[in-house]
Amino acid sequence: MKRYLAWFTALLLTVLLLIFCGGESTPSAETTLPPDTTAPVETTPPAVDMDIIRDGTANYTIVRPENGDQVTVSAAALLRTQIEQATGTAPALTTDWIKPGTEYDHSTLEILIGNTGYSESAEALQSITYGDYIIKQIGSKLVINAWDPENLGQAISVLLTKVAQVSEGTFIVPANTVHTETANEILHALPIYADEDFPSIYPTGSDNHLVLIESTTPEAYAAYCTELEKAGFTRYTGKKTAGNEFATYTNDQYVINAGFYDYYDEVRIIIEPDTALPPLESEAAAHTVTPSFTAIGLEFFYNDPDKPLQNGQSFIWQLADGSYIIVDGGVNRTYDSKTLYDFMREHAPDPDNVVISAWILTHAHGDHHGGFVSFCSSYYINRVTIKHVIANYPSDRTYAENGSNPESTKKVMEWAERYSEDGFIKAHVGQTFHFGGAVLEILYTTESYLPKIVDNFNTTSMIFTVDIAGQRFLITGDATNAGCAIAANMFGSYLKSDFVQITHHGAGVAEDGSTIRGVTDLYSLAEAPIILWPSGQRAYNAYYTETRNAHALNLPSTKEIFVAGSRITTILLPYTPGTSGYDTILK
Repeated sequence: MKRYLAWFTALLLTVLLLIFCGGESTPSAETTLPPDTTAPVETTPPAVDMDIIRDGTANYTIVRPENGDQVTVSAAALLRTQIEQATGTAPALTTDWIKPGTEYDHSTLEILIGNTGYSESAEALQSITYGDYIIKQIGSKLVINAWDPENLGQAISVLLTKVAQVSEGTFIVPANTVHTETANEILHALPIYADEDFPSIYPTGSDNHLVLIESTTPEAYAAYCTELEKAGFTRYTGKKTAGNEFATYTNDQYVINAGFYDYYDEVRIIIEPDTALPPLESEAAAHTVTPSFTAIGLEFFYNDPDKPLQNGQSFIWQLADGSYIIVDGGVNRTYDSKTLYDFMREHAPDPDNVVISAWILTHAHGDHHGGFVSFCSSYYINRVTIKHVIANYPSDRTYAENGSNPESTKKVMEWAERYSEDGFIKAHVGQTFHFGGAVLEILYTTESYLPKIVDNFNTTSMIFTVDIAGQRFLITGDATNAGCAIAANMFGSYLKSDFVQITHHGAGVAEDGSTIRGVTDLYSLAEAPIILWPSGQRAYNAYYTETRNAHALNLPSTKEIFVAGSRITTILLPYTPGTSGYDTILK
């Protein structure tokens, strides 16, 4: 106490002395000044509960992207409807469009749905992976977001049932809310691609999912491949083709097919549950037969005797080891099944051991996979061995957007799984298959077109090559201009072939340039001496003058045209135009 009084007395005397001296003093270097306690201290205001609806009044506006995909648009509308049903009050719903010349007000009370143009939407995604969703308060915003828009619906359901306090006239979200969950375990396994704000994510069928990265580089793609390996995936195979890069990675749960598309500067990553993989190159196949190619004519009178069937496709290669590759197989009728079986049995080294190395279904139309349906429905299926069935059928979402019915194809997929001894394979661009000395390479599937809306189901048709006996076949199925354009842009002169199949059995299309350009580009790049016309003679007579068909038939490179018609046409490989012995159409 005495020490305190002495200190206080000394301090008082010092103050009085300064006053009586009447002047300003400058502290010496040894003097220590107390800190300035009057300066303002910036602090972040504490988060408060978000009164989305309070006493029947809506305080927040729901905001979705102006150009959002249909899934996000529907999710925003769903949230508004469900809040109204739960509280009796509907919040306003608008988009993230901002009038030019104005600035966005980040203090506005809003619920942001999906990938809006506001920074809060992007910020929320940084802590989650492709298979997750997040509900998070950021400043005055409630952000509901997911890399995959398909997961927004689940996030909204959780918001209403687990996160918010909901009653009549009230919808309150607690302060500092951060709620994340995994909605898709498959996508959750993918590492995030660096330097990409909002990739497009789309289901592609059979539990496959596409992640599209736009405006990227080969270096960023290579870095992502490294990230896949760090995440525990093992490289199964990889290659470079025409400037594009492709690789397949696996772990004990999933298969990833990743590709850098050079022409488009984009990366497409497809992840699927563990599945059969393309056979890798092996030792030269045993040479027991001379390789051959056969076109089976499908032209026949069906219901109307004046209008024989002109559609469809049925091709067979016999490989050096005596096994077969079938493409499509015709329509669903016993005659087509019997024709296939009788042909294979007749030419097999062992008639009681017919082996189909691969049955390829170009797309889900009855005049192409119908022969497979008929074959699997008959007793022939128990008299052959099918090693692989290869197809790329789209997701239910694509069927719905196209107005098609997926139910008719589900049985096909069930049979593909059941009867492929070494496993059904969903084909992806960049995959290469080795069968008995033949090499099959996938150049286009609908996964190269998505997430654009598939308004013509033939856009789902695969495009691929078969290399056998030193010659290349370019097979297009029913590919549309859109599919052919992508293949032409991606592969350019790599499409050069000895045989090219006229797409869509030559059926007529609109004659404007936008419709035919991709197809004619593909034919020009192929420069094939031999044209394969997979349908009937009447179809040829009706359609050969169509602009895109005439373009292929009149190219300087074209030497010979095989029309499948109503016969079975077999040529030995390698083949020289004009030596078949058949009445083909020569230029």
